[in-house]
Amino acid sequence: MREALIHTVNQEIEGIDVQIFSKREDIEGVLQNLEIRKQEYAEMVYLAYKSKRVFDPLTFVLSASSFHQAARRIEFLRSLSASRTVQMELIRQTQQSLEAEIAQLESIRIEKSNLLGKKENEKTELEQDKTEEDALVGILKEKEKELRKDLAAKEKAARKLNDAINRIIEEEMRRAKKEAEEKAAKEALKNNKGEKKSTDLAMTPEAAALSANFTSNKGKLPWPVESGFVIRSFGEHRHPTLPNVKTMNNGIDIVTNDGANARAVFQGEVRAIFNVPGMQNAVMINHGEFFTVYTHLETVNVKKGDKVSTKQTLGKVYKDPDDGKSIVHFELWKGNAKQDPETWIYSK
Repeated sequence: MREALIHTVNQEIEGIDVQIFSKREDIEGVLQNLEIRKQEYAEMVYLAYKSKRVFDPLTFVLSASSFHQAARRIEFLRSLSASRTVQMELIRQTQQSLEAEIAQLESIRIEKSNLLGKKENEKTELEQDKTEEDALVGILKEKEKELRKDLAAKEKAARKLNDAINRIIEEEMRRAKKEAEEKAAKEALKNNKGEKKSTDLAMTPEAAALSANFTSNKGKLPWPVESGFVIRSFGEHRHPTLPNVKTMNNGIDIVTNDGANARAVFQGEVRAIFNVPGMQNAVMINHGEFFTVYTHLETVNVKKGDKVSTKQTLGKVYKDPDDGKSIVHFELWKGNAKQDPETWIYSK
């Protein structure tokens, strides 16, 4: 904007220079006209002076041979006097015009001087702006380094959480399959069938019922906190400040009140409690073939193997000292497939 303003001022100064050149030409013309008028008047005065030495005006009139000639000589003398008066008036008007042109030129020069001063001020401020901009760019570059470092740390923590969840789910699926096979074997022995029966679902009837019940509540599950709102949804996102950077969220992030507790969204069994640097404490609950994960917990109120009910408190949500926000990270898995939690929890 300052560069555009300086460009505009330069254009105005160029326009004023054209006006100054034009006014100088006008003044030169007026001066030439004044000189011509003065020369004409000087010649007239000189001729009048010479004529006085040759004849006296009164004698000139009285020496007429007739009254008519005397009248003509009087008219001639009047015309001569009037011509002098007109010539004097023309000189006076020309001088006034010259003074007006000179005054206007001075006004234009003052305007140009003011514009030049404004231009210099704008140039100075522009240099200050550029200095500030360079300093700001330096700060932003440092900030970008910090953001990238912070992003790398968060991505590392997210990968560790994802690896931990995958590992635990695989263990749980193996355990569930083993339990289902053992139960099927016992049923087979009890019925004297003599052979072990496997199941594709790798779930006990109780787990299958729990899973079906969980599925039937899709879109109606309570939130993992009593109050709050989603600030980062499931899936891929553009970074808010870093260009050409995308991040992946395997769950949803919900900001809640300070001191709020995380709670189970459905009945189930606590299958893991673990800690991930940068994500704080995490609790994983099994609901048949479904798993829910609650992270960013400062404290945990349950232990592995606990049976929990819907809305039961799991622990206190961690408050980040840097931004002062209490945010719980919530994930929902069906087996080892990530789900969008927002499609499962209740929404108006």
